[in-house]
Amino acid sequence: MTTTVDGLAERLPQAFRARRWLLADRDRWRDARVLGDDRAVVLVRSADIGDVVLGVGDADAVAALVRDLAGERAAAGGPDLAWMTLPRATVLDAVTLGALGVAQYSTWDRMSTDVPPPPVPGEDRVERLDASAADEVVACLARANPGSHARPGGPDDAGWWGVRADGRLVGVIGAADRLGALDGRRSWHLHGLGVVPDARGQGLGAALTAVALRAGRAAGLAWVSLGLYADNAVARRLYLRLGMSVDEENASYAAPGYDGSWRR
Repeated sequence: MTTTVDGLAERLPQAFRARRWLLADRDRWRDARVLGDDRAVVLVRSADIGDVVLGVGDADAVAALVRDLAGERAAAGGPDLAWMTLPRATVLDAVTLGALGVAQYSTWDRMSTDVPPPPVPGEDRVERLDASAADEVVACLARANPGSHARPGGPDDAGWWGVRADGRLVGVIGAADRLGALDGRRSWHLHGLGVVPDARGQGLGAALTAVALRAGRAAGLAWVSLGLYADNAVARRLYLRLGMSVDEENASYAAPGYDGSWRR
């Protein structure tokens, strides 16, 4: 099945119309080409950096769709992909990856929850930050999570929370507003979690995350999500303890020389 008309949710195979990741990002993929059926779906869209592919569902079925896509693009002499994310269990041969012009870049998981977290020690130290704290947040992230591209003040900013010690921010977390359920309820995607090195080991990451999750629940959201690298066992234990579950286990692929500036 291949469809190319506008809109996304109603064009997805029925089995994927409740997939949280696809629903949250359906505005971004609204004009995407949709390939697949109830076993697997692959979306293809154009972005500023080039063509981007997203696959979800059964790994073998995703692999077959991607191989077909690679053959099609090779025959048409199309440009290399800029970015591709697939289920982590998807196995692609070197010929297919070469035809698409990408190599594996990272492995990561997407998690979400629609229930409030259990109480966490230190939540009382967490404060909701306003726009005046933007420079402080950036300075904190430079020490606490220098690899994060999250910044306050973006068009999808839903809020930032922080913890102070001796008057300075030592930990922060932000939330980005996303689409959500088909009934109109929105969702948040948490990002920019970081605690400066000298304040770690006090449970501040758990407290920040719990407060942000609780705020999302209080706002009537359909769910709150986040992403983490697959090898981050410490963060995984924390998020599971807070009631989150794994929605997707992913591998992302990028064009050679990719600088890490685009990960969505």
